[in-house]
Order: sequence, then C-alpha cells, then structure tokens
Amino acid sequence: MNTSCCRASTLCEEFSDYVIYDDNSDSVLVNIHEEYFPIIYRELRKIGYVLVFRTYLETTNSFTCTFIKK
Repeated sequence: MNTSCCRASTLCEEFSDYVIYDDNSDSVLVNIHEEYFPIIYRELRKIGYVLVFRTYLETTNSFTCTFIKK
C-alpha cells in the first residue's frame, strides 16, 4: 500500500468500521456517521484527496463516500 492511501485509510478507520481502499487508483470508499463527515472531508483534503461521490443513508444517519487522490 502506498503512503497516501495508507494515511487516508488509517484516518477513515478511526471513524468507521467500513473502509475499502484501492491502492492502484489511490481511492478510499468509506461509510461514516454524519457528525464525522466534516472531519474526514477536511483531513482528507489536507492530504490531497477529493470527494467524488457521496450518498446519505437516512436509516443510519451516515454517508457513504468515495475519495480519490488528485
């Protein structure tokens, strides 16, 4: 796993049990509770990731998001 993907997945794992990372495309798929979304979004932007997909799940009050390295 490359360094940026490792940092991103480690950050996401602090806030979620559901993290999938793809080392080949430097992308992270994560399901996070809505209260943690601003933290994850801000911190991933700091290390060069952009949000490319987000959907809200009302039943769990959570977001499923895909971030890709710029």
